[in-house]
Amino acid sequence: MKRLLLIAIFSGSHILLAQPGGSANKLSSWMGVQMIPSPVLLSTPAATPFGFEWEATPLLYSFGMTKLVSPWYSFLVEPPARFTGSIELVVSGQIFTTKVGTSYFGGSAQLLGHIPLIEKGEHLGLNIGVAQYSYSDARPFFKVIGVSSIFGMLHFNLKHSSSPKMWMGSLEARMF
Repeated sequence: MKRLLLIAIFSGSHILLAQPGGSANKLSSWMGVQMIPSPVLLSTPAATPFGFEWEATPLLYSFGMTKLVSPWYSFLVEPPARFTGSIELVVSGQIFTTKVGTSYFGGSAQLLGHIPLIEKGEHLGLNIGVAQYSYSDARPFFKVIGVSSIFGMLHFNLKHSSSPKMWMGSLEARMF
């Protein structure tokens, strides 16, 4: 009788089980990880609300991966495709503890570039881009700059809007 060797791979708060020669169910892992929000602190002229943000990547182009695999990804993004160098479209939804304008909710579309700095991005990478957020009736544009580490899975991004003057800091866990 063939022995089964189960390999547990830690992925955020979700454990994947895989058999040799088989593949783990990536979709169920991805759905589980998407439920974990990233903390966000927004500084506006009127208040400084704390919130949570959920992100998804509908499209990513990786320019740092081997040419043997497709550089295009949608939603399910392998971490090396992001941290070795990529450009991605990110959509997100936010919920805040106090109102931003007239609502507790917000959303965004971001265009981010990831540039590897140390160990091809595994240890340190630079995030740079632009974002448009939507809060109540406001639609401010933000400039984004940040760093990523731990194999591209932990990101700290600082976002700034000139009109109205706002700052946003976010600590993001990007497993997929």
